[in-house]
Amino acid sequence: MNREDDNVPPTPTPAPQSPTGPSPNPNMGQAYPPPPVPPEGPAAKQRRRGPRPVPPGVPYHRVLSREKRMIWRGIAALVLLMGGMLVFNIALSLLGAFIDLALGRSSFLLGGDEFTPVSQATMLLSLALLLPWSMLVQRWLYGVKGSSLHSVRSLFRYEVFGRALLVILPIWTIYLGIFSLFGGSQEVPWRFTDLIGMFVVVILFAPMQSAAEEYSFRGLAFRVAASWGQGPRVALGLGVVVSSLLFMAAHATLDPWLNLYYFTMGVALSLITWRTGGLEIAVVIHAVNNVIAFLFPVVTHSDFTEGMERSVGTGSAIMLVPCVLLAVITAVVWLRTRKVGPLRTEEDPVRAPVFEQG
Repeated sequence: MNREDDNVPPTPTPAPQSPTGPSPNPNMGQAYPPPPVPPEGPAAKQRRRGPRPVPPGVPYHRVLSREKRMIWRGIAALVLLMGGMLVFNIALSLLGAFIDLALGRSSFLLGGDEFTPVSQATMLLSLALLLPWSMLVQRWLYGVKGSSLHSVRSLFRYEVFGRALLVILPIWTIYLGIFSLFGGSQEVPWRFTDLIGMFVVVILFAPMQSAAEEYSFRGLAFRVAASWGQGPRVALGLGVVVSSLLFMAAHATLDPWLNLYYFTMGVALSLITWRTGGLEIAVVIHAVNNVIAFLFPVVTHSDFTEGMERSVGTGSAIMLVPCVLLAVITAVVWLRTRKVGPLRTEEDPVRAPVFEQG
């Protein structure tokens, strides 16, 4: 037998023929094995790394929305938000109280009669921690990067912030100056060092505290509640109402006039955030309000704790004044954005400005 025949490749077996021609399935012949089937199961799925991308073409409050509403995940996010606020407040307030105690001060936080710059600083910083906390909760539970809380562009738009500050600062200063005339605050003795210390603390930390509350309530809470609604109107309504109720509850007052004011402020700033596609104007309004309100007792040498009173009867119908002012500002923002509508993710900020020029 010729051994060279062993090196000759075998003749392939032809594919079976149908009566009308070649078989429609060319892989039926044994000489033509079927192509490999892609693996199925966990091995076929590559694990996604990094944050989930921000969905394109959606308004600010719909960034966390998906086909499934994930209500329980949203409840967990809100519980973490409010729980974090409580834990931070208790921990840092106690820290401030013990620092005052070590300095020989009778701390207001421990039942004493002195509200010191240290107490104010730790209280403001405890709320300022809500900003990174809100970003962390969103990233952890929804996989969306925390920087998306800034705006639809996932960055803080300083040009929007600056224009709003130039408009809001003089208006709010005049309003609070007139509003304070009806307060009837009486002058109390202050230490000179406390006046300087309180001024520095307010200037440095009050804007941080105000911004953190906006990132918490008009940012995270607004988005979480809006993700429960499937239609655009339902989503907006849920986001506005739930975030505003949480903002009102966070101030822990039973006075109806104060609750009306806090709820109105929540609604107004939520709508402004929705229309402008970011938190910048809401931060300006909140920060200007708090800084001026905190500085007023320092300038007038009045009792600082009067502005922290939340008992029933503290408020009155005069609280309708800031409510009307907030409504007017919201209406102005709405009219100024009427041609572009609420800004959406991945839109050109130059062609779709927050405020029209001229």
